[in-house]
Amino acid sequence: MPTTIEQPVQAEIVKPPTRLLAPSSLLARNAVLNFITEGWTFVILILAMPKLVAFWGETSFGLFSLAWVVIGYLSFLDIGVNRAATKFISEHLADRDDHAVRGLVRTSFLANLTFGLAGGLLVLLASPYLVHSVFKISGALQREARLVFFAVALAVPMLLVQGIFRAVLSSYQRFGWINAVNAVTMTAQWGSAVWLAWRGHGVAVVVLATVITRLLGTLAYGVLLHRLLPGIRLWGAGGLSGLAKLLKFGTWVSISQIISPLLVYLDRILIASFVSLGAVTLYTVPYEVMTRLRIIPASLATTLYPAFSERGTEGQQHHLQSLYERSVRYLLLLLLPSVLFLVVLGPDLLKVWMGAGFASKTTAVLQILALGVLANGMSYVPYNMLQAVGRPDLTAKFHLCELVPYVLLCLVLIPRWGISGAAVASAFRFSLDFCLLFWATAKYCRCSLKKFGISYLPGILVSNSLFASVLLLDRLTVAITWQRLALGAPCLLFYIVAMWNFAVHQGEKVAISRATLKLLFPQRFAGVIRVIPQ
Repeated sequence: MPTTIEQPVQAEIVKPPTRLLAPSSLLARNAVLNFITEGWTFVILILAMPKLVAFWGETSFGLFSLAWVVIGYLSFLDIGVNRAATKFISEHLADRDDHAVRGLVRTSFLANLTFGLAGGLLVLLASPYLVHSVFKISGALQREARLVFFAVALAVPMLLVQGIFRAVLSSYQRFGWINAVNAVTMTAQWGSAVWLAWRGHGVAVVVLATVITRLLGTLAYGVLLHRLLPGIRLWGAGGLSGLAKLLKFGTWVSISQIISPLLVYLDRILIASFVSLGAVTLYTVPYEVMTRLRIIPASLATTLYPAFSERGTEGQQHHLQSLYERSVRYLLLLLLPSVLFLVVLGPDLLKVWMGAGFASKTTAVLQILALGVLANGMSYVPYNMLQAVGRPDLTAKFHLCELVPYVLLCLVLIPRWGISGAAVASAFRFSLDFCLLFWATAKYCRCSLKKFGISYLPGILVSNSLFASVLLLDRLTVAITWQRLALGAPCLLFYIVAMWNFAVHQGEKVAISRATLKLLFPQRFAGVIRVIPQ
């Protein structure tokens, strides 16, 4: 029997697929979209808040603010699932693993729905204690307050489900869809609030209408999710696959989410306890004006988090460093002059917007918060990078470190200085967070700002010093309020144009211009920007 000589079989070498990274032009387009929507929301708030204060009075508006404090604080109930889902889904998309994506979406949805129902029940049970003991609401408003917290209890599970829908769309960089739903929802929410208050309805009715509006927004996100992932089942067998991975990452994120709302809202809770509900309004309005500048970093960071997640693996250090440096540069170019404008001419804006009497009580708060808001806005980039590369433990530990000194400052300064003391404590906390986050990014992500500090920072500081000098000259020499504002606004526009010409590279200008054209003329420039395939 003849023998055959078997030839050695060479194992086939399978080359791993190239990771699919979202292009910079797409990130730029999405950041512009986020900024437009956030800016529109800011305009709506500017128009709505003085109307609500006028219709309700400072005390009832303070109750309205506290309702959103409770909702904001209970956002931690997702146990970090939203952030974890965005990170891991972005990584799976870069590796073209559709099966893993669908499993994580289903698991995240079930987890958030469960946590949300538990949180809603918690609010229902705790509402009498919140009304009578925590916020010490007067007898005339107690019935209204109980109804408000019942409406808040309905909102909690719905908002957690909405959060995971948005997280999935963010991973796919579908910010066009996200911003369309946000713009419509926020317009309907605040428009209905003003209309109902004008018709004489109280805070409880307005909060309930807001919850219904948010429910419709959640349903819209659900429809978009099914369009993005046709045939996906959000429950059923195997619905908890990947839960351990989500919770492992989300444990530290959830610690941040528990502490962060406390850091954000503690000042208003203590103002209500030590001063009055009316003082909450006096603090909330300038705080919202100043912190609304965060629409600039938030617009960028929302897009950056999934992009950092894609680039946060081995072999992507160059892409990560480049995106980090450019993000910090763009953010400082936009944020610093905006802060300077509000520091110098913010009192005039408050006077025109809320009246001279209101402005006289709140100008100090606006100006004290300026430094803190600048530090807080710049912190968005390192915060999102640390979590995207798998170090949410660092952001959580920093929040723990900040909590004790911040609480002590609030307890000392608010009884003594009122709303100005709250502003000082917040500015201190923002600045401390800024220092810790940038230090950790340099140490653990190996992302340096040395080139930025040598090549760009001196020019940015000099140009902003000149800009601030022009604004101060305007304030000192022009006597009429509206004339000062009319002269200051073109100065800000001129600064932006000058920075575009002298501080942005030609290649970056081309990418940003193409992204903007794609946004404004989607049909004509349909081939300009490559999108991520589904």
